[in-house]
Amino acid sequence: MGPPSGMEWNAHILGYPTVGVPYLSRQEKYDPPKNRREKDVEDRPDPLYDSPSYLMFEMVRLVRRTGAQLFPGQPRLPHLLVLWCVARFGPLSQRDVAERLRMDAGDLVGIVDALEEAGHVERRRDPEDRRRYALDTTEDGRLFLGASLDERRRLNEMLFEPLEPGERRLLKDLLLRVLAHHDERFAAGPEPSGQQTGAGAASRSRASS
Repeated sequence: MGPPSGMEWNAHILGYPTVGVPYLSRQEKYDPPKNRREKDVEDRPDPLYDSPSYLMFEMVRLVRRTGAQLFPGQPRLPHLLVLWCVARFGPLSQRDVAERLRMDAGDLVGIVDALEEAGHVERRRDPEDRRRYALDTTEDGRLFLGASLDERRRLNEMLFEPLEPGERRLLKDLLLRVLAHHDERFAAGPEPSGQQTGAGAASRSRASS
């Protein structure tokens, strides 16, 4: 079979059958009929509803926005995580904190400086190695952490109010499953409160005394 005629060429290169097909103008090739464009748009999934990662992005924005409105003094989440980590497992070196939280050491310096300036953490000689310093929480830091965690719990209650308790547990379990697939820190679940370092237990003992 020979090459298509000039009248059939446009249909041929577009993959259409060439027998009895009328000539397609250049405008028709690159500008499909309006109803076809509208149908393509209607059939395309809406990213607001079809992409879980997009929904998670919007959820993060909602958490930040709502938290800032309800609790203007609430510390940023990285600062709260560092303070929690030091209070739970400290005294810890900055390197230990960075490894536990998978945080960049350079970013951690500024966070620790801010927490120390606010009086929430302090640098002390490491009891296991007097040549280096370790981070520990102050009494004010532990009180501030407790109040901040209470505010976080209230924020979660408000944000997830539409869900039943069982639905909340299911949502958390699904998120943990995804995280555990990509990050081994989440594979074993939370560490039991009884299995903590002696330094961390001593830190909390001081807080309760």
